Amino acid sequence: RKCFARGRLKAQGTKQKHLLGGLAVGRRLLAPMCGIFAYIGDRQAVALLVAALKRMEYRGYDSAGVGIHGTPIKICKNLGKVKGLETKCQGESASLEGTCGIAHTRWATHGKPSDENSHPHTTADNGVAVVHNGVIENYMTLKAQLTKKGYVFVSQTDTELLAHLIQDLKKEMPELTWTQIVAMGMSLCEGAYGVAFVFADDPDLIIGARKGSPLILGVGKNEYMLASDGAAIVEHTKDVVYLRDGEIVEMRRTGYNIQDLNKVAREVRGEFSPRIPGSPQAIRENPIVRLELSLEEIEKGGYEHFMLKEIMDQPNALRNALRGRLHCEDGKWSIKLGGLEKVEGQNGTLDRMINAKRIIIAACGTSAHSGLIAKYAFEGLAELPVEVEYASEFRYRRPIIYPEDVVIAISQSGETADTLEAIKIAQEHKALAFGIVNVVGSSIARLTDAGVYLHAGPEIGVASTKAFTGQVIMILLVALQVAFHRKTISQDQLNTYCEELEKVPTLMEEWLPPLAAQG
Repeated sequence: RKCFARGRLKAQGTKQKHLLGGLAVGRRLLAPMCGIFAYIGDRQAVALLVAALKRMEYRGYDSAGVGIHGTPIKICKNLGKVKGLETKCQGESASLEGTCGIAHTRWATHGKPSDENSHPHTTADNGVAVVHNGVIENYMTLKAQLTKKGYVFVSQTDTELLAHLIQDLKKEMPELTWTQIVAMGMSLCEGAYGVAFVFADDPDLIIGARKGSPLILGVGKNEYMLASDGAAIVEHTKDVVYLRDGEIVEMRRTGYNIQDLNKVAREVRGEFSPRIPGSPQAIRENPIVRLELSLEEIEKGGYEHFMLKEIMDQPNALRNALRGRLHCEDGKWSIKLGGLEKVEGQNGTLDRMINAKRIIIAACGTSAHSGLIAKYAFEGLAELPVEVEYASEFRYRRPIIYPEDVVIAISQSGETADTLEAIKIAQEHKALAFGIVNVVGSSIARLTDAGVYLHAGPEIGVASTKAFTGQVIMILLVALQVAFHRKTISQDQLNTYCEELEKVPTLMEEWLPPLAAQG
């Protein structure tokens, strides 16, 4: 049904976004850039946890912490850099021994940066510990209910609520498994989350769940990892599973089990309330895929900082974007995009784009800027009307969308929450949802009906460079393909555009060194 062109798997971090009064501030992010890493296996966990947090430092953070399984769970947190946490952990190394643990870098949203507000958060007896990315929108309501029951909160965060909530549900329903309890608890939470839990009474268990915030399961030999960023996993394994929205994973040293979180919760409620029926089997099939990300790609490679490295990598990134997509035979150029060509027929992707009533671009931050260029390209080349919408505004309106419309979602990370919601709105109105993303296997890539990848490689610098230029190149390819099939440009015009596009990486390669020398 859906197709994204060229299936090489890459992974990289998402960027940060804040919402202030409904307006997106900053650039193409999906929520605060917190980092999650969890490990269960046979190796000592604390060094692995700290090393993983270092791999995710580029995401931005103000504090960090680790939690190691024990009775009770052992916690070490630090306001400031991961290096400070590492020093602190070394000073407490004897008490932090263990082969199962969770770790987190925090970007403050609820409460100031402090040791108390840092993750992991625990129950009063350190029986349950949790790390969390995202925002629990109804946490004040749930917190008030738990406070009435006598639970004492020591932080200002929405995350601490999760530890107390899970403990409270376990007290009320002790016969349930921890997986069932976590599913029940998270189903009560509104908002976005990626979470990882450990439990003092089970040394062989980590539970993760996601809704709107990405999580990747790393599959090793007798060990498993859970991370919000492939950069934290790649040095241990390249076999990964991308958790889908609404999934819960149970990790043990002997294996893992992925289920539909809401189905698990409904099954439990069916046992305790005859008004809510049970549901079908909740176990989910989610394939292991190859994470083709190298350590070299997430290191500076001799450059002073990541942004300079990524500026200089633009020629290579654009070659990757164009490779296999521009073809010349007997003097005639053509464009081959798997995301368009592989779906054929009257209701196929290319046919629907050719006959579209209107194109709507939905994006945030830098991707929205590339959307403005897309407006010029589609209107000027394909003679199609185009509207560019900031996804964070689009989702909160009541947009008028027709089945004949095409909604193009642009996102570097493929995880931008507002853009994901825009796609869902488009699909509710039966419009075609087409994605232009960088990260293969990301949520937008899976949710859209079709699309194309940039293959720009990881973009770690906060200011977008190669991902933006890659988006522009990809937009031009799609616009040219649609324009040619709409007969709004001739073969000769297509030849001229393709010849010039093919030269861009080489021209950029010639321009960049003199510019770098001036700096």
